[in-house]
Amino acid sequence: MQALRKLPFVILALLATAWAQSNPASTQGSDSQTQTAPPAPVPPDSEKKTQDQPPPAAPADSTVLEPIKTVKATYPDEAREKRLQGQVVVKVQVSETGDVESAEVTSGDPIFAKAAVEAAKKWKFKPFIRNGKPETVYTLIPFNFAFADNVADTKSPQRVRVSSGVSQGLLIHKVNPVYPPAARSARVQGTVVLQAVIGKDGQIADLHVITGDPMLAPAAIGAVQQWRYKPYLLEGQPVEVDTQIQVNFQLRY
Repeated sequence: MQALRKLPFVILALLATAWAQSNPASTQGSDSQTQTAPPAPVPPDSEKKTQDQPPPAAPADSTVLEPIKTVKATYPDEAREKRLQGQVVVKVQVSETGDVESAEVTSGDPIFAKAAVEAAKKWKFKPFIRNGKPETVYTLIPFNFAFADNVADTKSPQRVRVSSGVSQGLLIHKVNPVYPPAARSARVQGTVVLQAVIGKDGQIADLHVITGDPMLAPAAIGAVQQWRYKPYLLEGQPVEVDTQIQVNFQLRY
């Protein structure tokens, strides 16, 4: 009878043991229930800065096709023997990398064509950028064939003659003449035409009357002497300008 009373406790003990074996997590202690995955590694400061930097800006668009390597054409023996001179223009296709992919002659004596094309193919250009990307473009390359003893470089002229309209476009500082009181009283009006030399610095270097009423001329000269112009450039260099200037005198009735 006592053995039967102890039987429920034995069964309960066996059930508790079986439940513990079927749930291993419960045997790892209370800490196992609060475990989390290890934290992700923090990148070094240098990596953080790299990630925060904005992407590089696109290259600026090109305005001209700029050569970085040029090759002169070899004078053909046949042309040399015949004492022939001339210019050949070659049309080239420039790739995205700036290399010449193809070349063909568009004008010039055929005797120079082969030499010009061979030289053009050896040229190298900076990549032409449009809308931020390099692209294939075409350009013309002139090749000049001349004998050295026939070549002479001339100096730029020290003074050039330009129209009054051109010089007017260069005017940056103007002083209006004062109407002479004697001319006003005499009701004298008209145009004074002056011959002027504008210096390289844009100032009046020389001035004299071509036509005009003597009563008006001094006032015209006194004003124009103070005019200032932008320097006139020839082949990138300032030169003196010879021009005419008109000064009008008109009464208001």
